[in-house]
Amino acid sequence: MIDILRVLVVILLVFLAAGCDTTSQQDDFAEDASSPPSGYSRTDESGVEVEADNDDWRTSPVYAGKVSVRPAYPNPVSAGEFVTVPVTITAFGTVYAPLQLETLRDGRLITLDQIDQAADPGAYVFTFSAAQFGVRGLHRVFIFDGVGEIVSYGDIMVN
Repeated sequence: MIDILRVLVVILLVFLAAGCDTTSQQDDFAEDASSPPSGYSRTDESGVEVEADNDDWRTSPVYAGKVSVRPAYPNPVSAGEFVTVPVTITAFGTVYAPLQLETLRDGRLITLDQIDQAADPGAYVFTFSAAQFGVRGLHRVFIFDGVGEIVSYGDIMVN
């Protein structure tokens, strides 16, 4: 009985340690996301990646293996064009919906688009007008889940 108890305690400690590690990694990811935009993944009008930016569109540790995000396209974009950001959910019940695509404008977050049904597996897309950024230049966008946890982020150049 004591051996079983020791095994259970060891298993519990391993899970708790893994959870702390994920929390620390998620905090580091959120810190990376909050840095100023710096470079961007170049894409054409059909979503083909022409030049990658390794900091763009990474999936957060909390959602690793559950969510995948493709680079925004087209990127760069003209102010009057629409931008698409493809998202794939791979597992049931692992994402807190809705997913929101947001950017900073005048020091506050504004929602560019929202996917309400993103809790189920499947392919989804955010679509929005680049005019929503308000000014030309490099803009950071964030994907948040329904409880405010960051899922991914990337940079978009508006010409």
